[in-house]
Amino acid sequence: MEVCKMESCKAEASLAALTDAAFDKDEGVRKQIAQSLYELGCHNPEQVLGSCLEFLLKHSQLVQGHRTALLQSMERITRDTIGLIGQPLAKKMIALASEEMIKPGEAEVGWKEAASNLLVALGSRFSDEILEEVLQKLQPGTLPQFFVVQTLGNLSVANVQGIVPYLPTTLQTMLPMLPLVKQDNMKWVFTSAMGLFSKSILQYLSSLDRTTKPVLNKDVFSQEIYAAYKILFGNWLRNKDTKLRTAIVVALSYMVHLLPSERMEDELPRFVAGVLALYKKRCEPFYVTQCLRNVLETGVEITSHMLETQMDSLLPQLHHQVCSPVEPANELSWKNHGEVLQCFTILSHVSIDGLIKFLLQKLSNNSERVRLGTLTVLDHIISSGFKPLETKKALIVCGVKQALQDNDNKVKKMLAQVIRSMGEHGYLLLEGGCTLVEFLIQQCGLPPAESPSWLQLQESEAVSDEELRRLCEGIMGSLVTLDTMEDVLWPFLLEFVVPTQYTNALTTICRCLERVGAKKRQEKQQSPILNYNERLGMPKPHTLLARLLAVSATPYAGQGRGLAALRLMQVLSPNVHPEVVKLWDEELPQLTQFLAENQEDTLPQKLWEDKLFFFLSRTLETITDEKWTWQLSEEMTRHIHSYHGFPREKAFLYKCVGIVLGQTSNKDVINNELQEMLLSVQHSEALEREGLATGIGFCAMSHLDDTLAKLDDFVKMDIVKKTASFFNILKEKLDGDMERVKSTLILCYGYVALYAPEGLILQRIDIHILDHIMSLSNTKVLGIKVETKDLMIKLTLIKAVTLIAKAVYANKGKHHFKFSRREEVLSYMQDLIGGEPKAHLKTRVRQSAINACTHLIRLEPRLNEMESSELIRNCLEAVFTFLPPDTDRRKDTKKLKEREVLHGETVAALHELLKEFLTQNLSSEGLEFIFKHVQEWMVSIKDYERERAVHAMLMLLNFYRERFKAVNAGTFHNLGVLVGRFVPRCADPVLSVRYAAMESLYTLLCIQVRYEGCAVNPLDDPVDQLRTIKDQLQNPDCHMLFQICYDVAKVISSKLPRSQLQPLLYSLFEGLSDFHATCSSATSVVMNTLVRRHGEVLRDHVADILDHLQARMQTISLEQVRFSVIYFISLLTSQCMPGVLTYLLFRPLPHDKYTSAIWQSLARETKLAAATMDCLVSKLNDYLSHDDQKDVPGKKPQATGASETVAAVYGLSEMVSNPESVEAVVSLYPKLFGTLVLYLSSVVSEKVAESQGKGSSKRKRSGLQQQSNQQVNVWDSSVETLKMTLVRGRTEEVVGFMEDEGAWELMRSAEEHQHGVALLARATCRHAARYLADIVRFLEPILFNVHEHQRVTVAAFFSELLAQPVAQELRLTDGLVDNLLRSLEDPSPTVHWLSTRGLGNVAVGSPQKVPKHADKLLAALVSGLDRKAELNDLVVLEAMSGLAKVLRQLGEEDTRPVLIGVIAAVQPFFENGSERLRAAAFTVFGSLSRFADGGSRDVFMEHVHYSLVSLLLHLNDSSPEVTSACRAVLRLIGPHLSSDSICAIFQTDLLEEANSRYWDFIGALTKLIVIDFPDKVSLYLSSSVSFFKSMLPEIRGNAVILAGFLLQYLPREYAEASADENVCVAIIMMLHDVSPCVRIKAAKVLGLYRGF
Repeated sequence: MEVCKMESCKAEASLAALTDAAFDKDEGVRKQIAQSLYELGCHNPEQVLGSCLEFLLKHSQLVQGHRTALLQSMERITRDTIGLIGQPLAKKMIALASEEMIKPGEAEVGWKEAASNLLVALGSRFSDEILEEVLQKLQPGTLPQFFVVQTLGNLSVANVQGIVPYLPTTLQTMLPMLPLVKQDNMKWVFTSAMGLFSKSILQYLSSLDRTTKPVLNKDVFSQEIYAAYKILFGNWLRNKDTKLRTAIVVALSYMVHLLPSERMEDELPRFVAGVLALYKKRCEPFYVTQCLRNVLETGVEITSHMLETQMDSLLPQLHHQVCSPVEPANELSWKNHGEVLQCFTILSHVSIDGLIKFLLQKLSNNSERVRLGTLTVLDHIISSGFKPLETKKALIVCGVKQALQDNDNKVKKMLAQVIRSMGEHGYLLLEGGCTLVEFLIQQCGLPPAESPSWLQLQESEAVSDEELRRLCEGIMGSLVTLDTMEDVLWPFLLEFVVPTQYTNALTTICRCLERVGAKKRQEKQQSPILNYNERLGMPKPHTLLARLLAVSATPYAGQGRGLAALRLMQVLSPNVHPEVVKLWDEELPQLTQFLAENQEDTLPQKLWEDKLFFFLSRTLETITDEKWTWQLSEEMTRHIHSYHGFPREKAFLYKCVGIVLGQTSNKDVINNELQEMLLSVQHSEALEREGLATGIGFCAMSHLDDTLAKLDDFVKMDIVKKTASFFNILKEKLDGDMERVKSTLILCYGYVALYAPEGLILQRIDIHILDHIMSLSNTKVLGIKVETKDLMIKLTLIKAVTLIAKAVYANKGKHHFKFSRREEVLSYMQDLIGGEPKAHLKTRVRQSAINACTHLIRLEPRLNEMESSELIRNCLEAVFTFLPPDTDRRKDTKKLKEREVLHGETVAALHELLKEFLTQNLSSEGLEFIFKHVQEWMVSIKDYERERAVHAMLMLLNFYRERFKAVNAGTFHNLGVLVGRFVPRCADPVLSVRYAAMESLYTLLCIQVRYEGCAVNPLDDPVDQLRTIKDQLQNPDCHMLFQICYDVAKVISSKLPRSQLQPLLYSLFEGLSDFHATCSSATSVVMNTLVRRHGEVLRDHVADILDHLQARMQTISLEQVRFSVIYFISLLTSQCMPGVLTYLLFRPLPHDKYTSAIWQSLARETKLAAATMDCLVSKLNDYLSHDDQKDVPGKKPQATGASETVAAVYGLSEMVSNPESVEAVVSLYPKLFGTLVLYLSSVVSEKVAESQGKGSSKRKRSGLQQQSNQQVNVWDSSVETLKMTLVRGRTEEVVGFMEDEGAWELMRSAEEHQHGVALLARATCRHAARYLADIVRFLEPILFNVHEHQRVTVAAFFSELLAQPVAQELRLTDGLVDNLLRSLEDPSPTVHWLSTRGLGNVAVGSPQKVPKHADKLLAALVSGLDRKAELNDLVVLEAMSGLAKVLRQLGEEDTRPVLIGVIAAVQPFFENGSERLRAAAFTVFGSLSRFADGGSRDVFMEHVHYSLVSLLLHLNDSSPEVTSACRAVLRLIGPHLSSDSICAIFQTDLLEEANSRYWDFIGALTKLIVIDFPDKVSLYLSSSVSFFKSMLPEIRGNAVILAGFLLQYLPREYAEASADENVCVAIIMMLHDVSPCVRIKAAKVLGLYRGF
């Protein structure tokens, strides 16, 4: 269909309105108007530009901001539609813009600039016309206006081909003006123009081959450009204005290329000097450097010789620039740095000698920045690969070597980068290249990273050692890949393998050597053979093997240098010894694979060292040359001295020497190397001492007598025979060095004993070894032996004793050997244990000594009982008493972890000792012997002592169970005592103690089962239940703990022999007064259970047991335990209920523990519980039904008092909290439920009355006072009572629902109480329907009683019931409807509101009942729309909601009589100020769509068309609720509109998940409306315009959008018949709306495509 022309909507008027409003006060409106003008202009630029032009011409006095906005819009349209603009219009625009551009006035230059930009936009096509207009304003002898010059400059780059041919004449005109310019801003614009002219000329000249116009060359412009250059450079550059100077420098960057060559040669010195001088002035360095680069490029292009003479002035200035710090956030700073480097590149073409000489001189400068900058330039020059540098390589290498001594990390980093570039370009092949490589190796050897210092943190640019090291490692990794570097690195890098100062770099060195060596081996099919005489620093094979083996001991250190060393060893194998090549090719890959399968934290260090020892042994076996072997030992001992500071590697080397000596038969070599080993060790280093001792032990495996002789000789030396002087005695201090030497020797003797041959060692233990050890461990003072206090001596002595004991025990001849000094040594170990501080564990003396005792007691003969008891007692006290590590609040995490490890190992040593004792007497007597020492620690008040004791016993029991054999074992006579001691610990406060105690009980009963001859752990045995019970010990509450103890007691009673019951009870009685409450409680539970199940066994012992209990009761501090004694008191209540209840109801609130226990005991028997609860509920109902207004003064009220009701609630709470009350609660559920709900409403009502200061009766005031008691919380107690009632009534789902919905808190609030009651009703329908009919019957009378709060509660409950289907299923609907219809007359607005809601809910819960009550329901709900009273909006909302629900359940014939009335009642609410009412009204209207297909169709559809505009406008309502309702309504009425296309768009674009924009939706919809309903367009237009006066800005704006789109698509044949002109005027008027959002929409509508 052809759309109408814009004239139908008065295009001129629209454009006039937009141009008139273009300078709106709101920025958003201004942007939209500009966008609308642009969109219109893109479609019809002639008309829009003409309109703007006409507006500007008519309004010559328009404010400047308005003129600027229109000119900017015109420029934007022109740039994008320049091809559609006719020449006549262009000329008019050019004339206007040129006039605007030269208007007088300096206050606001924005509009002039906009005019200038418009001319530039037109210039891309109409350059001739613009030049004609602009050049008229460029008269010789007269300075033009600022923007005339600026326009010419911008035009030249906007249309190069069109403007450049005219530039010669333009320049001829402008050049005479330059001397006349005095003002800085004019100088700036002339300068900028000259620069742009030069830029355009250069572009023109570069495209000469593509142009079709007459060819112009450089000579045409050079003289004029030179003349301008003379003025700009000679005169204006001296100006102090920074902006001008910068513009001149930028312009000169382009002009310099156009200067005549002969002139350039002469000007070059002055030009360079002038530009360089600008660095010292306030001018951006980037522009200066850029200009200088162009000057240098021009000089090189013309092959000027003057540049070489300027090197002395150029180099310092450029060097200063490159040394200046680059600002990371400043882009120009980065660009300047790049330009400076380009300048150096150009200068390298001018004079490479001078440049290199200058740079190398600067390397020795004291300034860090100077050295950094110099290295940066060197790196740039070297990387460029400039061919003339080939002859300067040696000079550069020599110069760079000067910088190697620099200590600054920044300089080192840059120097490393330079060396990398030198390596890539072959510099390192020259003499001195190895020195540069050595520099990289030194940096790779920097120490590992530590935490940065404060100064480093302050200096963000600082280069850390770690960063420098990683950089150099990467550089070495890249250099080794270069083919040219192989001969430089191999074998030169081998010189750095052995010196320990390069240890940190060893990984990199080995990897590089391994890569080069492997490559050479691959290329030559054999390993490269080294000539050791060729280089003086080349390490020998023995040295290399010793070094690489030593570092392999710690394979993951230093980034995996051990792995790298092993791989290098495989490459070097032919150079070590030809005979090992095959062996190493087999063994070394296996070692590297082992390392690959592990990590540093998982590597078994001892296993790894054993593998290396085995590898070394096989290597020595393979090499048949013994001379080579002892040479290796000598080299290793010499090499040991260089490992100061590397104790682990040094210790490993000692062990290797011992292995090598074991393969040597040369006595002299053995003696010399042992002597060297003993003299070279640092006795203060534990690792070295251990390594030395192990190595000597390895040597003793083959040379025992020689080794002992050498040790004896060393003991006799003066250093060991020193005697303490009298003064040292006073100071109580011995010579530290002497003590360390002694400890080393003691350790050596211990390892000699361990590794010596079995057939030789036993005869030498006492005299040759133990005598020396004991002698060395004591100090002679004035000839008297004094026990040493040195920790090192103690530890080494203990370790030596342990090693000796191990050696003796492992010896096959031990049965024929008597260790005569065993008791002496054992006593000495106990003295060491006892000498340690009991509260703290700081050393390994305790752990080591206990471990030594364990090994010693294994030796014959065995200890007697007294000796055993003393040792056990001493060790228990030593281990159980020290504090756990977590009590030491240290910040040092590493030390804390070490302390934890030490604690664990000490406890483990004690366990091993106890197991050894039990092994020697594996019987119940042996177990009891140890237990009598441990049991006193099991009841300690200190947690850690109990924990260690119980765990120790558990360990012993498990050990006993594993080793015990039941054959001829007799009976487990002490089972009862043991079980009784562990039962209280099952409830210990410490979780680990609980677990251990339960596991101990399990183990004891398993042992008993084996005593009885049964199979171990039968699956159906009750003993296995203890494992299940144990899992519940994690966080047991009181109830769970009771159950756990009960279950434990059942298991014990089922498996315990009857003869053990009495000892068990006596043992349990002791636990009743346990220090910990949970333990005594657990004891009482187990005790009661045992007596209940097996009391007949104790018939003859009752008096004795009661005596024990009576005495124990005096020491019981826990009330719970005391209550267990009076458990049977609840039986009295069945005989004396009134008296007991009266007593209980007047007990103080809240109840004490005694009273609570009694209340709960009343619920254990169903009949008694039901009678008690019924009595309490009757008292509550008596209180609730009392009418305060009927109280007669002076007459005693008969109703129950408020304090009694509170006590009754508390009593009910206690009773229903008992799980045994279920049956009683079920029988009274409806009465309990209804009473408690009404009581809750009463509590809320009384709180409200109190807060409002309203009076209440004396009895209720007492109730309020009771509630105000801080300790008595009536609400909480009542709610908890109701919750427990629901739970005991087997409707716990109701509680869960209420908790999830937060309904209890809603009921507590007076404002939300009804909502909470409704949720309770919903939950009751879902989960307690079986009680619902009885509950309704109970509550029906309450709906009409005198208490409003109770009526509100019941109305809310009944209202929600009608929304649930269960009401119909139980046939409750009719009665509930009748009750709520009667309640509509209730004086309470809240009751009326809730009743209205309930009547609407009938359609939800009982839809089949709606036709039956249709007349009553519709009448009641429609009348609710007219209610004028309190809560009016709420009632109306409920009435609308109810109408919508009821109408959905009725047929067309049922609603036909009232349809018009319903619509008439609802439509006024469409524009209501309340969002909820609008949404509800639309929802009701949508529900009427069901009746659009019957006899009511015509009436309904007439109202649909009348309301359609309102629905469409509210689709974009500010309320999401209203929007959603309108979406739903339109989807409902869509199928009835007789338009498939409109119905389809409603069904797709109006889905809730659809993401359609309102503007796009209305545009698409109106296009369909004008096609399908052309006769309704006038109605829609007039209706839309009527909304222009809406109070809601969103609706006004939406109405403008709808009206605009209707006009947009209005068919031609309907255009004249419609009131389109009035509509257009109305839309235009909306541009003056008070709301910016409306004005924006109006502007956007006026910008719609009109087809004109």
